[in-house]
Amino acid sequence: MNKVMRRATLYSLLPLIIVIILIYLIPVLNVIMNAFTGFTGSSAGKFVGLANLAKIQAEIPKTTLTTLIWTIGSVVPAIILGLILALLLQQDFRLKRFFVAMNLVPYSIPLIIVASFWLFVFNQNFGILNGLLLALGIISKPITFLNYSNALTSVIIARIWRATPFAFINFYAALTTIPTDLYEAASVDGATPSQKFWYITLPNLRSVLSTTLIVLTVWTFLVFDIIYGMTGGGPVDATRIISIQIYKELFHMKDLGTASMWSLIAIVILTIITIIYWALFERKGATR
Repeated sequence: MNKVMRRATLYSLLPLIIVIILIYLIPVLNVIMNAFTGFTGSSAGKFVGLANLAKIQAEIPKTTLTTLIWTIGSVVPAIILGLILALLLQQDFRLKRFFVAMNLVPYSIPLIIVASFWLFVFNQNFGILNGLLLALGIISKPITFLNYSNALTSVIIARIWRATPFAFINFYAALTTIPTDLYEAASVDGATPSQKFWYITLPNLRSVLSTTLIVLTVWTFLVFDIIYGMTGGGPVDATRIISIQIYKELFHMKDLGTASMWSLIAIVILTIITIIYWALFERKGATR
């Protein structure tokens, strides 16, 4: 009977296994093969070992650092803001549904439209932000938000605006599943709001927090549209993250080998980040 059940389970999982192989495994293997294959000059179609890595090694430190700053700088504030908004909107008040719906609006807008919107907001000559700051007397002349010094911060702000609703809706849904009895019992025991948050709310959000953190990290790490639409990876290399480098190598340099090497670097970094995340959350769960 057990043998029959195991066989039935295997057969039921077979379509999923095939889909995973076709969608994930084969493309990843193809990227790995291309990363060690030449696609230009006399080396085209030949195994070149680490030659593709040697071509891009000078750009790896700066691009990787920019990518990590972009990712962490976008994800952490989005998680915090999403949690704060979810906690605030758990309260009952008039127009609550309206504010919940409005929080989801940025997430419904395509990334390239988000880039166009924030490009208009940050425009030096007729941008909304410069106009507002000038009108309030906070600045005396327009700020160049998309110059070399400010460009990375500006695109991070745009990404936070787009990513926060995803964190918000996850936390908002999770908060509704926490039994109110826990809070009532804590109130009877004299617990303060901060104690309720640290000892009831946050522990019950741990699984949602870990999932949201991983998903947002992967998505943000690989985002292309916002940066390409706002800065194109510039000025110079100020906002050149790995996804922009992949695009540049593939479509500007016409080198699939170096583009695949950048893709392989992204896969390795994301794998390491995911392992670290899971290890941290598993250890916190074990010490509870």
